[in-house]
Amino acid sequence: MRTKFFYSLLFCIGFLCFANDAVAATITVDDNIIAIEGNQQQKKPLLAQPIELQGPSSSRDFYYNLTEDVPSNNQQVTFQIQHSELLIAPSSFTVKVDDVALKTVPLRADLLKQTVTVNLPKEALLQGSHKITASFYGILKEGICVAPGNAGNWLRIEILSSISAFSEESQAGSLTSYPAAFLGYEGYVTTVVLPKQASEATLNSGYQLAAFLSEHGDIDVQIKREDAVSKASGPIIIVGAKTEFSTSLLKKIVNNISVTDDAMTLTMQELLNTDSNRKVQLLVVTSSNAQAIQDRLSFLTEARLFEQLIGNTVAIKDVPTVEQTSDTTIPFQQFGFEDRLLSSQVTMTPHYYVSLPQLEANKEATMRLILKKSATIPSSKEDEDRKLELIAYINNVPHAVDLRKLEQTTSDMYEAIIPIQTNVLNKQSMTDLQFEVTGFQLEDPCETTNERYWLYIDSDSTLSIVKDTAEPTFTLRDFPNAFHENTLMVIPSNENMDDTKMVSLYKALMMNGKMAQITLMKDKNVTKEKLQKHAVIFTGDMEHLTWLSQHATTIPHTTEQFIKQGFLPEAIGQYAFITKNFWQVNEPLLWIHSFGDTPITGDFYSHLKETDSQIAAAIETKEGQFVVAVNQHANNGVINVDKKGEISYVLIAEFVGLIIVIAVILYIILRKRKKNQLKK
Repeated sequence: MRTKFFYSLLFCIGFLCFANDAVAATITVDDNIIAIEGNQQQKKPLLAQPIELQGPSSSRDFYYNLTEDVPSNNQQVTFQIQHSELLIAPSSFTVKVDDVALKTVPLRADLLKQTVTVNLPKEALLQGSHKITASFYGILKEGICVAPGNAGNWLRIEILSSISAFSEESQAGSLTSYPAAFLGYEGYVTTVVLPKQASEATLNSGYQLAAFLSEHGDIDVQIKREDAVSKASGPIIIVGAKTEFSTSLLKKIVNNISVTDDAMTLTMQELLNTDSNRKVQLLVVTSSNAQAIQDRLSFLTEARLFEQLIGNTVAIKDVPTVEQTSDTTIPFQQFGFEDRLLSSQVTMTPHYYVSLPQLEANKEATMRLILKKSATIPSSKEDEDRKLELIAYINNVPHAVDLRKLEQTTSDMYEAIIPIQTNVLNKQSMTDLQFEVTGFQLEDPCETTNERYWLYIDSDSTLSIVKDTAEPTFTLRDFPNAFHENTLMVIPSNENMDDTKMVSLYKALMMNGKMAQITLMKDKNVTKEKLQKHAVIFTGDMEHLTWLSQHATTIPHTTEQFIKQGFLPEAIGQYAFITKNFWQVNEPLLWIHSFGDTPITGDFYSHLKETDSQIAAAIETKEGQFVVAVNQHANNGVINVDKKGEISYVLIAEFVGLIIVIAVILYIILRKRKKNQLKK
């Protein structure tokens, strides 16, 4: 049934969209207009974090996909490796491509760090999927017995390992290369170009697209207005309605693209530099009106949609409904968990992170694990002395499952249900998950065995939570969760926004790789009805935000109020304050303000995202330090503001009390003096 639905969906998309498979256009540009920079033999990182292989033998696979044949022009894969000083011959490191061994290097104690470079053969450059396998074989010095997985027998693949950037060699012209060809890495930066006078819808689309590509790439994309683009060191994406562009080059590019009123047109082209003969890929996202782009941008941010893009030009009219994920049952895929196989060689998974809302205390959540295990793992009646466990570390709190007592669901699949106290999930705003198996390795490191235990964890496993139904209170602990589903972003009407700062904010609002649902509006276009229907983020100076300034008495914004929160006003670079939405108490309101021209590197929003304390305000100093407020009200919604001319009845009472005390003291003194005079 699912298969029929999927093919029906593809048919509908193909019927509703017009795809052009012709060769993509080449746009020539003089070096003085846009200089294309960078080495044409670009390389991109092979991994996002170091990988440790543990002996006596272990391996790791890396995959890459080519949308077309790539010319054999010194294409390489390079491994930067470091290994234990205890290794001796015949310890080795081997690189295979598509299961064919290409290079093996010995590992010796006198050479702990090495660079291993392998030229990719012609067969590895043909269209399709390819696999690179890095294998480690480790032998320790005589007389040293170290169990598999022990720190003495290891090899680490460093983060500087790289592979040739094939997209530089392939011809532009296919939307199937999106988004891989537009993800940035060192020396290869994607630039998103917006009109100089962009509409709210275009700004929203551009910020979302730049945030999405930044989140999934190794480095952030650049975002620039059309009149500020003078050079490029990587691909370019132009976003905006045809009528919005004003520079001659951008008008020349978009005017040759056919558009309709109710469709978004995607066109792949290439930009060729006539002076250097260098070229970069160019993706144009345009329409006759900006709203049409905003309504269909999910085709560039939802994997289930952009994986269906074909040809070099496609006009998208209707967007198929994307299956809505439950906000109470979260599949492991949603936070990047792929099917994992744990064994005596690999006993622990990487850390995975999922952003969860604040849950009602002292309740119970449930983790449902779908598993498959080795047939050699003993049953509950066998080998009771051997402890075979799967340990789920949730915010570093262990939750154990006895692998001998798993409940079988099908002929070869098992299920484990782990109850989790919500207090454990509430420990951190970004919940940390990691899995480990124990008992797969022998206790005696000098004893060998042919036993091979393994456990497979399926990515269809889930985490189920129950949301609190009581009226919520909001603190920075709720960022970005509370702003993910339905957020209104309000910016000043007549103030030029810093596009880079806005992209950093949009990126921070992403959860588990998914874009937040954001509507961007200028202050002058905001209505009370809009404010009542959304979680709201105001960004900018309060004086330029009329709706926010109406509630200035309840928002700390003066020097005295900053001092009461424990902040030094002169040091504040960025300020964030959260409270209940003044127009809808079940939704939050966040005000973010930059003081002066303080640059945002993204660290401020990262710190906000990681804040676990129940606080309502935080700052980033001009030197980059992150500081939370000392006032730990979990946001009572009202900050007392002293107004000039008002009389404090508390002060009057204190003053009257002081006068009475002084009068009593004077009375006692005078009475004693009178008695002394009578005695004399």
